[in-house]
Amino acid sequence: MIAKRNLRDKISPAAVQVATRLVQNGFEAYVVGGAVRDLLLGSIPKDVDITTNATPEQVRSVFGRRQCVVIGRRFKLAQVRMGNETFEVSTFRRKPSHEESKGRDDDDGMMIWNDNEYGTLEDDASRRDFTVNSLYLDVVGKQGVIDMTGGLKDLKAGIVRVIGNPEERFIEDPVRMLRALKLVGLHGFKLHPATEAALKANKAMISMSSPARLYEELLKILFTGRSLAILTAFHKYGFLTYFWPDLEEIWSKQDGVLVRRLLKTRDAEVATGNYSHSRALALATVSLPVALRALRPITEDDEDAILLGDGGAVCLRVVRQFFSSFVLPRLYAIRVKEILLLIPALSSELAPRFYRHREYKYGRLLLQLLVKTLDWDPEIANRLPPPEIASNMKRRRRRKH
Repeated sequence: MIAKRNLRDKISPAAVQVATRLVQNGFEAYVVGGAVRDLLLGSIPKDVDITTNATPEQVRSVFGRRQCVVIGRRFKLAQVRMGNETFEVSTFRRKPSHEESKGRDDDDGMMIWNDNEYGTLEDDASRRDFTVNSLYLDVVGKQGVIDMTGGLKDLKAGIVRVIGNPEERFIEDPVRMLRALKLVGLHGFKLHPATEAALKANKAMISMSSPARLYEELLKILFTGRSLAILTAFHKYGFLTYFWPDLEEIWSKQDGVLVRRLLKTRDAEVATGNYSHSRALALATVSLPVALRALRPITEDDEDAILLGDGGAVCLRVVRQFFSSFVLPRLYAIRVKEILLLIPALSSELAPRFYRHREYKYGRLLLQLLVKTLDWDPEIANRLPPPEIASNMKRRRRRKH
C-alpha cells in the first residue's frame, strides 16, 4: 500500500460521500480503476467508479430505492445518485468457475457470459483488466493508493499489461482488447509484449461482441478528445479491420483522410470541454465524407466543392452501411442523415429556409467544423445565426405573416 497525498481532494465530494456511507454501514469501499489512474497521471477524472464488498442489493439497502438502482445481467452493479451525480458501484468480483461462466450448454466456458461471482478485494484486483486499472484509492480511511498487481510501476513506465494470462483474459471478454488500445491512444502507452502478442492473435474475436456494446464503446471513443489517436492505434495493430471494417477500408483513401482531418478538428473542440455532447452530431461528423462520396463524386481538384443534392434515401442507406458493424439505432440513422443533408443547404443562399429545421443547431456545428477543417472562408459558417437567434427570427416571421 502506497499513500499518495491530496488525491482525495481531487475526487468529487459526492463520490466521497457514497464511499463514506458504505463504510459507515460496515462495508469496504474504494474509488477504483480509471479514476485513480487519471489522478496519478495528473488529470481530473470525468467518471468515478466505486467498488465495495457490499452486494448490489446491499448497496441499494444502504441508499434506498429512490437513490439507487441495480442494473445489468452479465455484470450486475448498483447506480447510486448523490446530488446531481450518479456513480457506478460494483461488488468485488472473483473468477467464476468453468460452469459459472458458461452462457449455454455447448459453450466451452472460456468467454464469460456471467460475471456476478463475488469475492474479496484481493480477488477483485486479480479480476481487473490491466494493472494500471487495478489501483484502489481509500478516500475514507488512511490507506492511500492500494496496488496489488504492480500497476503503479507500469503506470510510471507507460505500459499496458493484462493481469493474468493475456490470451485467456481476451477470450473471456474481447472488449478488453479494445480497451487496451484505447489506453495506447489516450495516454501514449505501449502494450506489454505478451499483451501485444495475445491481442494480435485474438483481435478477430471482437466481432463476437454485441453490436450494441461496440456501439456504446464507439460513442465513448468519439467523446474522449483523443478519438483520432485511439482509432489510429486500432489501425496500427490491425484491430480496426474487425472493429470498424468500413472505416478501415477507406483509412488511407481520400475519404478516410478527410475523416481523420475532421476527427482531429473535432478532438480539439471536445478537449475544451465546451463542445456539443450530441451523439447524432458525433456520428454525422465521421460519416460525412462517405456520404459525400456516395452522393456526388469528389475529385482532388474539387474536394472543397461539396454538394449533397437531393439524396435523402441514398444518404440514409450509406450511413447505415458505414455503421453496420454497430447496428445504428433507427432514430440516430435518421438524425445523422438529416444533419448531413443540411450541409449544402446551410452553405448556400437558401440557408434561411432551414433555420426552423429540427437539426439546424447540429447542422450549423458540423458546417463550422468542416469550414475549419478544410480552411474555407469562415464567413460561410459565421453568417449563420446561433440557434436561439434563428428561433426568434422564425417567431417574428410567423407573427408578421
